[in-house]
Amino acid sequence: MTVSETEEELSKKQPVFNLPWIIPVLIGVMVLVHFLRVSLVSQTMNYRVIVEFAFIPMRYFNSDLLELSPFAIYWSPLTYSLLHADWGHVLMNSFWLLAFGGVTARRLGALRFMILFIVGAVCGAALHYVFHSNDISPMIGASASVSACMGAAMRLPSFSQASFEGDITKMRIRSLVEALTNRQALTFIAVWFGVNLLFGTGVVDITGTGNSIAWEAHIGGFAAGLFLFGFIDGLFGKDENYQKRTN
Repeated sequence: MTVSETEEELSKKQPVFNLPWIIPVLIGVMVLVHFLRVSLVSQTMNYRVIVEFAFIPMRYFNSDLLELSPFAIYWSPLTYSLLHADWGHVLMNSFWLLAFGGVTARRLGALRFMILFIVGAVCGAALHYVFHSNDISPMIGASASVSACMGAAMRLPSFSQASFEGDITKMRIRSLVEALTNRQALTFIAVWFGVNLLFGTGVVDITGTGNSIAWEAHIGGFAAGLFLFGFIDGLFGKDENYQKRTN
């Protein structure tokens, strides 16, 4: 076996170790933000951070909230994704971001992955708003963006193949119809929706704190990743292999 052949075999067997840099950077940001909130800032400052950067549905038509933070209506549909309730919340989202964000980021690259992350957060906030427009409770957490990565992963050829075999950037992705008719993908989607509804409706208190889970935001993010992955995958120039990868 030649040296080049050996290197090729290694690249096919070990891509799982090539975690895209954007994933640890995002996790690092989430960890740092939470550390600063719980360790270094005062209770008053922490309250101000929540008011400024958490997603609060009622702020869009409540004059008191608008006066308190007039520009938060523009950035809070995204910035809420960098705030978390506790360390368990941070660790859970970090774990799922490693699992599904890593393989998705290898396909998209850092820039398009960040677009997916942002779109997932905004779509999650939008669907949460539809169901809770009169709610003053702040919503925080990266779960909608992580759910977008999960939805996007359903469009990959197969999770195991995309994770461990070959160059994922050259693989053909599933069409939306293929993703929605694939037994493995449908099973995952059904279980994922069931778990979100079970925990999100309060039937099971997964946190043990009585805090509700914003399942609508999870579903909004997941749907964004599932339905918009093909569009995001094709942004910023379609090279000669793009049609082969998508059709």
